[in-house]
Amino acid sequence: MSSSGAFLTKIKIAVASGFLLMAVVGAASYVTIRQLIETAQSRVRTEDTLVMLERVASGVRTAESTLRQYLLSGSPQDLEGFERARADLRAVRTRTREAKVLRESAEIDELIGRRAVIANQAILARKERGPEAAGAVLGGEASRQLRQRTDELLEGARNREAQMWRNAQAVAERSAQWAQGFIIAGSLLFFGMLAWVVYVVKHYEDVRKRGEARLRDSEVMSRSITEGMAEGVITANFDDVVVEANAAALKLFGYSKEEIIGLDVGLLIPQHLRKQYKDFAAMLRAESKPLVVSGHEMRGLRKDGVQFAVSVSFGEVQVGGHRLFTALIRDITESRRISEALRASESQLRQVTDTVPALIAYLDTDQRFRFHNRAYEESFGLNSEQIAGRPLADVLGPQVYEAVRDRVAEVLAGHTVRYERTQVTPEGERRHYAMQYFPRYGEGNDAARVIGFFSLGTDITELRRIDRMKTEFVSTVSHELRTPLTSIRGSLGLISGGVAGELPDAVKTLVAIAKNNCERLIRLINDILDSEKIESGKLRLDLQVTDLRQLVQQALAANEGFATQHGVSLVMRAPDEPLHVRIDGDRMTQVLTNLLSNAVKFSPAGSPVEVRLSRTAQKVRAEVVDAGPGIPEEFSGRIFQKFSQADSSDTRQKGGTGLGLNISRALIEKMGGTIGFSSKAGVGTTFFFEVPEWANPVPLLQPPRLHAMTSRPRILICEADPDVAKLISMMLGKAGFDSDMTFSAEQALASLASNSYDAVTVDMKLPGQNGAAFIGRLRADEKTRHLPVVVISAMAEQGQLQFNRKPYTVSDWLKKPIDEQLLIHSLRRAVAGVDCGKPRILHVEDDLDIQRITAAIAHDFASFEFAATLHEARARLREQPFDLVLLDLALGSQSGWDLFEDIDALDPRPPVIVFSAGEVDPADGLQADAVLVKAHTSNTELLNTIQRVLQIPGDPGPTRPQALS
Repeated sequence: MSSSGAFLTKIKIAVASGFLLMAVVGAASYVTIRQLIETAQSRVRTEDTLVMLERVASGVRTAESTLRQYLLSGSPQDLEGFERARADLRAVRTRTREAKVLRESAEIDELIGRRAVIANQAILARKERGPEAAGAVLGGEASRQLRQRTDELLEGARNREAQMWRNAQAVAERSAQWAQGFIIAGSLLFFGMLAWVVYVVKHYEDVRKRGEARLRDSEVMSRSITEGMAEGVITANFDDVVVEANAAALKLFGYSKEEIIGLDVGLLIPQHLRKQYKDFAAMLRAESKPLVVSGHEMRGLRKDGVQFAVSVSFGEVQVGGHRLFTALIRDITESRRISEALRASESQLRQVTDTVPALIAYLDTDQRFRFHNRAYEESFGLNSEQIAGRPLADVLGPQVYEAVRDRVAEVLAGHTVRYERTQVTPEGERRHYAMQYFPRYGEGNDAARVIGFFSLGTDITELRRIDRMKTEFVSTVSHELRTPLTSIRGSLGLISGGVAGELPDAVKTLVAIAKNNCERLIRLINDILDSEKIESGKLRLDLQVTDLRQLVQQALAANEGFATQHGVSLVMRAPDEPLHVRIDGDRMTQVLTNLLSNAVKFSPAGSPVEVRLSRTAQKVRAEVVDAGPGIPEEFSGRIFQKFSQADSSDTRQKGGTGLGLNISRALIEKMGGTIGFSSKAGVGTTFFFEVPEWANPVPLLQPPRLHAMTSRPRILICEADPDVAKLISMMLGKAGFDSDMTFSAEQALASLASNSYDAVTVDMKLPGQNGAAFIGRLRADEKTRHLPVVVISAMAEQGQLQFNRKPYTVSDWLKKPIDEQLLIHSLRRAVAGVDCGKPRILHVEDDLDIQRITAAIAHDFASFEFAATLHEARARLREQPFDLVLLDLALGSQSGWDLFEDIDALDPRPPVIVFSAGEVDPADGLQADAVLVKAHTSNTELLNTIQRVLQIPGDPGPTRPQALS
């Protein structure tokens, strides 16, 4: 019979006896009943206390279980589960303290708090160093002692409450025995006492039932926690037989609850691993102290025979004095698959990067290599260990690193960096790399912070070599095509000008056709070479501050003839004040010529082409407006592309290379401007460009020009024949000279005494004093000793003989009848202080056709000597002085630049005109007095340039080294 049943039986006996003894022992019965009531209440309190102790113990176990689960998995969800369990434990302790039924509350609270500290340390260790470190913290001696002390306190509280209950029970039994003696005395109170006892018993039963319900709830909660876990939980007894398994374990192994309970644990492990497991289980059982094993990886066996990878954590619990082993099982098949996939992906990425012929690396903010491909090892002659984790400075070397230090700082500041560098390989070979650095930003809170950078280096050594080949090819094309075209154009120009005599009309037409097509071919070559220079970034601009109005006026004047051929007029509309811009004048003229040429070609006869200049928002805007058919809409998007033509019929009818607009856009953009157009079908097209207006008050840079006289040169004419004198005066006036006429030596001397003259012309046959005596008087007078004298006489040859021993007495000798061109030429040279003998020009040129054409162009005022090689040129310069050197730079395998050292050593140094098919850097061109490109230079331009450099008054031609194109 249970203790509760015996207690009820005694109560019934006491009640029966009470009817007999009620009258006698009423008071004693009352005391006895009170003691029984207090005993029952004490038991209820004891039961409540035991329930609370069980809930505290359950809460501690749950918190520890969820903690261990988190430490195994590292899952945030498991950590949340632990925090919930800890919160439930705090709630249970709060109720315990409020009930004031446990004397050890303070100490238990302290122990639980200290265990919470260790739990926090384990969580921190798990986050920072992994599950092994966390397990070490949780399995440490301090943790074990705390668990042991907590268990001891709880067990002591249980024992104490049980003892109190037993003591109360003993007191109740003694009271019942004492009451038996007084049953008769209490008989009078029997019915009242009986009713009261029944009430007490019923109340006791209700209290007991509530205690049992709380115990059941606690068990259900513990089971729910276990069932709700994502990991499988299997509990086995000392004999390795499964006694409990949660739903996750059933799903993991494919068994039902009935099938797995009572199953040998070894059947859940593959056959070849069972002996290993049995040895491990025997080790666990042999341990006298509770053993915890975390994160042990092994293979599991499902009911259907499929094996899978699991991570198992083992723990031991004591239930009812029996040792039970609990395994927390997690399927790691997917995590292993992901890890293997990541390793495979990393391996594939490395294989890809190792096969790429480029330097690929990733460096952190300390400039240490965190990743590099095989190309780095091959390029620097290092192995992987010598690069991985090493600073960039160590890998590149101090010299190369110093050159790229600023680039690295720039990318770490968040900027993409591109540059080129040269380095020497271990084999001593120089390699060129195009380097690119890309910053890498962090994630989350570090999204705005650079945490490293990627480095990509492309080997451009071969591209450099190909670029050099391309440059050499372009140079060859420039020389081998431009040089013969210059000869052809020069020859055609001379023939067209009548050097070979008057041409029949039919021949003139053919020559004109040939000349026009020659010009067209030259423009095509120039456009192609310009386009290549722009693409390669080798186009040089000589930027100067210029008034755009003047440049437009010059361009209109230069294109006036072309416009007249098409029956089109050119008009400029511009403000009165200057429009200063900083541009390359030659290149801007090229742009204007392209736009004007297109406008003229597509404008109907009789219509104007307008050039409008204006200011707009700190910019100068130029518009070229025509009244042509307009640009088709479908062609608008590619009008600035290379070789673009609206249609093939335009190409045949209007001509052109299709490169002009493409080059114009590139030139305008390089000068800091923009270019565009607007067009309306049937109305016309407006091309426009805008360049920044120059607002700096620095004065305009003007090309150097020949010193200008303050007034027209004044010539004294001493001529016996008044009609001849008047004729000479008219010729001189037409050429830009002022003159006074005298008809005898006396009149001439009188004029010289009262006026100042730049030169004098003398007729040898004068009335009174002849010309020879007159010149002698001039040379005898200090005032006129150095006055230039040009003799114009039918007796010129005899006079030359007379003055043969005095070569500096007369500047030039001209025979009658007078050749106007020779007269003007001689006087200009005389005024300029040049010896009136024809200037001697050394033409250094290996193309015989160019030699002959140049000599024919300038034969009227200069004599030529030729040299085809540098050796011949040096010999000519040593033999005699020259007034000018006309120099080609491309002399087979030799360079004309090498001749400048010899020219600079001469005293006096003759001026130099570079006349070559190749390009000249503006800085190099400063060594010469002028630079001309054969394909860009007409006969007239060449002639004018030679005259300017020789200081012969006339059209000065180009006055500074040209930016060649």
